[in-house]
Amino acid sequence: MAEILAAPRPMPVRRLRPDGATLVLVGVLAFLASQAGRLLGDPDTQWHVAVGARIVAEGALPWVDRFSHTFAGAAWIAKEWLSQVLLYGAFAAAGWPGVALLTALVVAGTFALMYRWLCGDLAPTSALVAVLLAAVLTAPHLLARPHVLSFPVILLTTCALVGAAERRAGPPWWVLGLFALWANLHAGFTIGFAVAGLIGLEAVAAAPAGRRAGLALRWGMFLAAMPLAACATPYGPRAMLITITLFGSGEPLPYIQEWQPLDLDTVGILAGAAMLALLLVLAREGWRNLPRIVLLLLLGAMTLRHGRFLDLFALIAPILAAAPLARWLPPRAAAPVPAPHPVGWAVAALLLALPVGLTLTRPLEPDPAVAPRAALDAARRGGLTAGPVYNSFDFGGFLIGAGVPTFVDGRADQIFLGGFTRSLNEAIAAEADGPFLDILSRHGVTWALVQAGSPEARHLARAGWTRIHADAVAAVFGRPGAAALSPAG
Repeated sequence: MAEILAAPRPMPVRRLRPDGATLVLVGVLAFLASQAGRLLGDPDTQWHVAVGARIVAEGALPWVDRFSHTFAGAAWIAKEWLSQVLLYGAFAAAGWPGVALLTALVVAGTFALMYRWLCGDLAPTSALVAVLLAAVLTAPHLLARPHVLSFPVILLTTCALVGAAERRAGPPWWVLGLFALWANLHAGFTIGFAVAGLIGLEAVAAAPAGRRAGLALRWGMFLAAMPLAACATPYGPRAMLITITLFGSGEPLPYIQEWQPLDLDTVGILAGAAMLALLLVLAREGWRNLPRIVLLLLLGAMTLRHGRFLDLFALIAPILAAAPLARWLPPRAAAPVPAPHPVGWAVAALLLALPVGLTLTRPLEPDPAVAPRAALDAARRGGLTAGPVYNSFDFGGFLIGAGVPTFVDGRADQIFLGGFTRSLNEAIAAEADGPFLDILSRHGVTWALVQAGSPEARHLARAGWTRIHADAVAAVFGRPGAAALSPAG
């Protein structure tokens, strides 16, 4: 009886606290919720959602271009169709806040998974520093686009393959399912071949001599099956071949910001320092880590040449370096972790609900810089939208979402090729108006939606096109003779 009436033992505070991975999830989600508008700041987001809407409405995938008037009917596939359907599903459920929330949840979940994996080798503080560094490096590219939806698949694929190599085991066959999923989400899946090949080489080389032949066979069979998994898309091998075509021609790359070399800004300098530090960690063990060093150098070279690959570096490099870094650092004492109390889970649920609710209840829309709604409304009131348009590149996604066939847009990996993109950009940059106006005339353009103060706007104004609308973001021009609206229009 005395034992029953005795004062209860105090519950450790740690049992009421969510675990580290949950705190990372909540922290990243809360930060991204406060920046939800920025997640919608890319011009391509709008056409990805529009393509997803078309796929859902028609129950079929596109095989030809139906979104531009310059390349209408040309071969074009929605190679990232699954991401586009997911983005549209979020939009259909909760509008633009839903799109931002989906993006934030995927990013937060990815970094929570990274933290949990790294804690298997590193102390929680070291793991948190690595996650924060990865988050900073990916920050410029955290946008509601298909590449972000592939983040958790990239991470899980890398963790599974590296984990198998650490155990000197064969690759888990279920990773082929992840690879197929990756191929349907984003075209960046082709880097997976290099990851699997080099990590498999490490696993075989480091295995005891008596196991190497069997292990080489298992990894060889896995690598042979990877192209089949990559073709497990509605388009078969075509999504994989587009990567070869893009880098083979290279036509659009000089004109798209994300394909430019890595900037030497704060993020670029931090990325360079991280590359050197991780190379030092891996090189310390010499030949043992040679495949990882080669993979890290490959990722680094890709990133330096094209800044868009910084995401791949930030997600894959920490996984490559975790175990070698742990072998370098002093052994850490294993601290018992109390089992979480139900109250701890309730606290975690409440913390998650706050940023989710904040995002869903905010009036979010893409920024006018990539969605010039007032300018398009003016063009519609002026009766211009019945004719073919010339649009600035960054307005293409907005026009696709608005149902207006574009002159050019962000799908330049497959269309707007054959010299089209090069000649257009050369004409825009020319001092003379003639080359630009000739291109517009050749495509029957009757009106233009261009960025305010852009070279295109200057060409049109000097050529006598009628300015129908102008604001801080965009200007609308009609061919000479079009009636101008009042400034308020």
